[in-house]
Amino acid sequence: MKIKTLDTLEDVQKLDGLLGDYIRFVCDDLERAAGLTFDADVLLANTVRSLSKVIPPEGQTFVAETEDDDILGMVFLRPSGNHDMEIKRLYVVPEGRGTGAGRALVEAAMTAARATGARSLRLDTAKNLKAAIGLYEDMGFAYRAPYPESDHFSDDELLPYLVFMEKRL
Repeated sequence: MKIKTLDTLEDVQKLDGLLGDYIRFVCDDLERAAGLTFDADVLLANTVRSLSKVIPPEGQTFVAETEDDDILGMVFLRPSGNHDMEIKRLYVVPEGRGTGAGRALVEAAMTAARATGARSLRLDTAKNLKAAIGLYEDMGFAYRAPYPESDHFSDDELLPYLVFMEKRL
């Protein structure tokens, strides 16, 4: 497995199929767990519109690939307030789960966040995504209160189903 950095908007936009898979996965999971329904197409369009925040100079995008260049997963890194960075859209395809791809992607994001001089790395995730939460806990992330820079800070419908975490760098 290798971790690759995507440096251009055009390269990140090529992840639209993977982003769609991620968004459908999260939407389906929230519907099963909490009965919440979201329009996946609207969420995908909103994500695509904000991709400039996850490429240099603001942020970064990482993908995990097999030696044959098949994508196993992705993660975005973007600014989150003064001196902090935020992990967004960590997703590993079903065939890539259990390979260490998720951990490698989070490690790449942590290394990049440190290189920017960030004080901490933040994230929000759905409470029912136990594998992701377990990975974050194992990597030293601690629970924290919601932070204003989160996309979901003011989302009263979704907020009760989320956890917020942070790792000091």
